[in-house]
Formats: sequence, structure tokens, C-alpha cells
Amino acid sequence: MVMMLVLGVGCDEPAETPEPETTDPVTETPEVAEAPPEAETAGAPDESAEARVATESYVVELRPAESYTTGELGQLAIHLSGQGEWHLNQDFPFSVEVSHDAEVTVPKARLGKDDAAEFADEAARVDIPLTPTAAGEHPVSAVVSFAVCNPESCVPHTETVGVRLAVQ
Repeated sequence: MVMMLVLGVGCDEPAETPEPETTDPVTETPEVAEAPPEAETAGAPDESAEARVATESYVVELRPAESYTTGELGQLAIHLSGQGEWHLNQDFPFSVEVSHDAEVTVPKARLGKDDAAEFADEAARVDIPLTPTAAGEHPVSAVVSFAVCNPESCVPHTETVGVRLAVQ
């Protein structure tokens, strides 16, 4: 008969588990060239995006000007508002990322709360300056990241809104 004696030394300390050994050989990864600095566009516009997104807690809307002229500075506005007991969270890292085609230039493709023409609990407005460089219809979209709060909670959201600019 074999008898085992177990000593309770260091019972309060967790047992050390050995590191698993890797048997896979280390493979070299090919060198990847750095991406060029980001252009003024944040990517291709989402042509399927609607100009307005409305829910029970918020409305996000992209509003174009009545008309645009080739080579002239124009403006597009994003309006955001809380609905019912919901209001905009002033502390959330609010952002707007604008995408457009090659025939529209936008001086700043990423905008934040500091760029807003208005930012209050009830509503926010961000004016986006742009210059169309060719006549025709040109898609522009914006990804808007924000949060709305009610007395019980705050909820972050990301919505994409888009329009087609008619340029003369």
C-alpha cells in the first residue's frame, strides 16, 4: 500500500502554471510599405445612404444647399437632435467623417465638436464647406458618431447619411 502525504505549504498562493511551449516555427512577415498620408477624402461615399435617419431617440439629417456651382465654395449641413426625453451627450467624442467623389473637394474630411456651428443638449449643427469641381450629380456622405442620453442611460450611435449634390 502506497501512502501519500500532502503538505499545505503556501495554500493561499495560486499554483504556478508553466508557460505553454510553442512548437510552430517563427515565420518572417514580409515588409509592408507604409500607406501614403490620407487624402482629403475619407473614402468612397455611401451612395445608398438616405439624407435623414430618424429613431425614437434621435434624428440625424444631411441638408444640402439649394444649389451648387462648379468652382464655388458651397456648404452642406448636418443636423442632429435628440427626441422626446433624449438629449445629446456633451462629453461623448462626437465626430463626423465626410466622404465624397473626386469632383468635390472638402477642406476637412474629419470634424469634431469643436467644428460644430452649434452643439447643445437639444441639437447640434455642423456646417461642411465644400467646392464642386465639375458639373453633374455628385454623392457625398457622412458618418456621424454621437451619443444620446435619457435619465436612465446614455447610448452611443453611429449613423451614415448621404445626398447627391446637383452641381451646375
